[in-house]
Amino acid sequence: MTGSNKSVMSIRRPPKYGMGKHRNVELVPQPSDDPDDPLNWPTWKKELNFGSLLLMVAMTGVMKTALVSVNGILAQGYGASYTAVAALTGVPFIFSAFTGLASIVGSKIWGKRPFYLAALLLVFIGSVWNTNVRTSYSQCMVARLFQGLGWGIIDALVFGSLQDTYFEHECATRVPIYSTVLVATTWGPPLIGGAASQTSSGFGLQFSILGAFFVLAIPAIVLGAPETAFDRPAVLPQTPITSNERSKVVSPTPSNTLTKEAALDYLATMKPHSFTGSFSHDILLQAPRAFVAPTTMLIFVVGLLPYGTLWGLTSSLSLLYAPTLSVVSTGRLGALLTGPWLFSTAIVCVFALLPWWQTRFTPKANMAALAGGTVLTFIGVLTFGGLHADGMTRGAASPTSVSAAFFPVVSFLLGLLAAGAYVLDATARPLVRCSTQFTSSSLGVALRNRADMEAGVGCWRALAVGIFVMALPGDVARPDSLRALCIGVAVAQVVVASLVGAVWWRWDEDARRWDGRVMRLVDLTML
Repeated sequence: MTGSNKSVMSIRRPPKYGMGKHRNVELVPQPSDDPDDPLNWPTWKKELNFGSLLLMVAMTGVMKTALVSVNGILAQGYGASYTAVAALTGVPFIFSAFTGLASIVGSKIWGKRPFYLAALLLVFIGSVWNTNVRTSYSQCMVARLFQGLGWGIIDALVFGSLQDTYFEHECATRVPIYSTVLVATTWGPPLIGGAASQTSSGFGLQFSILGAFFVLAIPAIVLGAPETAFDRPAVLPQTPITSNERSKVVSPTPSNTLTKEAALDYLATMKPHSFTGSFSHDILLQAPRAFVAPTTMLIFVVGLLPYGTLWGLTSSLSLLYAPTLSVVSTGRLGALLTGPWLFSTAIVCVFALLPWWQTRFTPKANMAALAGGTVLTFIGVLTFGGLHADGMTRGAASPTSVSAAFFPVVSFLLGLLAAGAYVLDATARPLVRCSTQFTSSSLGVALRNRADMEAGVGCWRALAVGIFVMALPGDVARPDSLRALCIGVAVAQVVVASLVGAVWWRWDEDARRWDGRVMRLVDLTML
C-alpha cells in the first residue's frame, strides 16, 4: 500500500447533510454515492413505493376483521360451532406469525421484493376465493389461510422498508402515517362490512369489494414497489475519499422530474429478484435471536392480555348476542367496533406525532404509559364482563331491548380496552430504539435490529391473537364464565404490568445487556 493510499484510507468520510430546510440536518443513516441506494432515490420513486406499500397494509388490515360482524351467520350457514367459525380468523393469525418470521429471515438473503410479490399473490387468491364460499367451511378456511400467509409478510416487512428508504427525519412523518393506516383499516372496515353483509350476497360481498382494489394493488406492487434492500456498508468503502474534501457535504439530489427516459430506466430495474445477501449461519439467526431478546419478550408480555382479549371479545360479539341475531343485524354488530376504531386510531396518532416520545423516551414516561394502559384495560374489561353478565342474566326475556341498551356502552367499553392496548403498544418502538442504541455497534446494525425486534413483537402478538380468538368463545357464552374471565384478565394484567414495570424500572440496563448477549451483538465485558 502506497503512502497516498494510506492517506486516503485514514481520512474520515465527512458527514452528508440534507437540502433546503434540512440543510443543517446531518443525514441519518448516511447514504452512499450509489444512485441505486434507496436513500438516494428521487422523491417520486420513494413516494410511489410508500403509497404502494400503504395500499397493501390497508387491504390486509381489512381482511383481518372481515368476519367479526358475521361469525354468527357463518356458524348457522356452515352448521359449525362458534369456535370453528372463530378459527377462520384465529388460524390465519397463527400462520401469519410464522410467515412473518420466515419473510424476515428470507429478506436478508433474497431481499424484500420477492416476498411482497408472494404476499400479493397469496392475498389475491384468498380474497377472490372468499367471494364464493358460502356453503363450504373448508374452502373458506383455505381461502383465509392464503390471506393470513400474505398479511403476515406485509406486517413483518413494511417497517423495515421504510427504514431502508427514508432518512430518520423523513421517517418521523412516514412511520406515523403507516401506523395510523394500519390501525384505522383494521378496526374501521367492520362498520361498512357489517352493513354490506346484510345484502343477498352475504359476507362474500366484502371480499368482492376488496377484490376491486386489486385493480390498483397489482400494478402498484408489481411496478411501484422496488427492492429496498441494499448493502450500504459494502458500497461505502468503494468511494474514494480525498484529503481536500469539504468538511460539510450536501447529499447529492437526484432528479425529481419523471421523464420518459427515467421511467424506462426505472421499469428496467423492476425485476422480481435483484438482491442477494450473504447466506450464513449468523445471518439466518439474526431475526430469531431478536424475536427472543428480553426487551422483545417484555413488550409482548405486557401487552399480551389487553391485545389478546380485545381481539377475542370482538371476535365473539356474534356469540354474545346469539339470542338476538334474528333482530340484530350484522350492520349493528359491525358498528360495535366504532369505539375500538376511534380510540385506537386516536391513541396511535397522538403518540406517533409526539417527537419527544420517540427521541427522548424516559423510564418515567414508560411507567406512566404502563400505568395508564393498565388502568384503561382494567376498567374496560372489568366493566364489560360485569355489564354482560348482569344483562345476560336479567335481560334474556327481552333481547331486543337489552341489545339496544347495551350497544353504545359496549362499543365504548371495547374502545377503552383498545385504548389500553394501544397505549401499552406505544412504548414498544421507543423501548426497542433505546435497546438497539445501547447494544448495536453501528447505526446500520441498530436499524436492522430495530426492524427485527419490532417484527418479533408483531409476530408474537399475531400468534397470541390467534389463540385468544379461538379460546374465548368457550368462555363468553355463559354469564358466570364471562364474568370470571374478565375479572381474571383485569387482575392478571395489573400483576403482569407491575412485574414488568419493576423489571424495567430496576433492571432496564441489565435487560439491554441481555439483548446484546442474546443477539450476539457486543462483548458485554466491555459494557
